[in-house]
Amino acid sequence: MRARIVTVMIAIGLLTGCVPTRQDYGAYVTLLQGSSRARSEAVKDCAKGFDANGRRGAGIVTNVSDKDAPRVACERFVAAVVSGRLTYDDVVDVRQHRFTPKIIRIFQGR
Repeated sequence: MRARIVTVMIAIGLLTGCVPTRQDYGAYVTLLQGSSRARSEAVKDCAKGFDANGRRGAGIVTNVSDKDAPRVACERFVAAVVSGRLTYDDVVDVRQHRFTPKIIRIFQGR
């Protein structure tokens, strides 16, 4: 139960606009790397945060239907965090709506 609470708290921090500290980010990455359930929960929680405009934008970037776009975008985001392709600084850029070519490629699945 404690792991679920930690996952949700960190995921909310990462995916809502609050920028986590580097230490929090490191703990989040470690948690995601070691738990497929934590990854699934992070994707699910992330996908809930999309409104209609967000779904449409994500659909365009991910090249999938607007309905599936939040899940696909979040799966790609979480996979990139787990693999180390997205760094702390990249996540800060995403939270501040600064989309670099690297971030766009990740959301495109490249």
